[in-house]
Amino acid sequence: MRILFSACPMYGHVNTVLPLALAARRAGHDVAVATGPDLVPHVRRYGVDAWLVGPTHREAGGGPDADWMAYFASSAAARAEDLVPRAVSWSPDLVVSEETELAGPVAAAAAGARHVVHGLGIMPPLRIWDAFAIMLRGLYGHWRIRTDVPAVRDVLYLEICPPALRPEGEERIWHRTLSVRPAMGEPMPGETLPAAVDALPYADTVHLTLGTVFHDNRAVLRTALDGLRDLSVNVVVTAGDLGPQPPHVLVAPYMPHALLLPRCRAVVSQGGAGVMFGALAHGLPQLVLPQGAEQFLNAEAGQRAGASVTLLPDEVTATAVTTAVGRLLDDPTFAGAAKAVRAEIEQMHTPDETLAVLERS
Repeated sequence: MRILFSACPMYGHVNTVLPLALAARRAGHDVAVATGPDLVPHVRRYGVDAWLVGPTHREAGGGPDADWMAYFASSAAARAEDLVPRAVSWSPDLVVSEETELAGPVAAAAAGARHVVHGLGIMPPLRIWDAFAIMLRGLYGHWRIRTDVPAVRDVLYLEICPPALRPEGEERIWHRTLSVRPAMGEPMPGETLPAAVDALPYADTVHLTLGTVFHDNRAVLRTALDGLRDLSVNVVVTAGDLGPQPPHVLVAPYMPHALLLPRCRAVVSQGGAGVMFGALAHGLPQLVLPQGAEQFLNAEAGQRAGASVTLLPDEVTATAVTTAVGRLLDDPTFAGAAKAVRAEIEQMHTPDETLAVLERS
């Protein structure tokens, strides 16, 4: 079977679909991942064929202050110019597009392929569907595709959000769902943690990150780090240079979460779905410092589940961070709630099990 994956050129989007792509490759299928040029080398490092389609994240207008709806619309139109003709020529049997990647449904329809939507986190609320439908209608019209736009809501949706974090009482965009274990951030072949991690002095470690989109917000990083330094824990920060630090603080541009998180007791992050679900998959409570996009929704969900504490932007001070993380470490109910979510995640379909379902359907 030929399976085409498509994702916006952001690490959180590409990394979410990558485990299923790797499972498909292991099973002997022909696999390609289509994304922007800035993420193509990342995909290829896993030995997966990657198609360069459309602009880079920055060229498409991405960044902390992006108008995300405009970003998804304009970048999809640009990606479709490359993706649709190549998909028609390659003739995939199945197209798996992440939920914000709107060129994927167009490529599937043009190539006559089955289409599946891969979730990125909490399923977007129905209220934003009209905006997505307008974007899709424009793309379908440009490519002379007769598929009815509302039919996109009828395709199978691979839902990576554990049940405890799903909002109650909201009408959902997609009705046909398959519960799929969220990505754990698979390390690259031969990847290890730096030796400096083993040299940290304390028994407990807290990971601090603002992800790959909001990592330039140095004011928030420095404030959070000021608060964490007062605790008797190791602090591992993924960021650029933050100046000299005491021996219990390690700053590095990148750390593989699959290797780092098993060593941690808590996580402080912006609340992106990748790091939030990844931490919960290891049963780790979290302090969420939402910066934008879907992070406020994720922060609310984590609090409802009892697995996290939130500090909104105007609440972030060093003292507040010290207090919040102290609560996470000292009050076992947070870790207990996080472990309950981990148990839910462990019941979700693995990538190999998900692939088996897709092969049968």
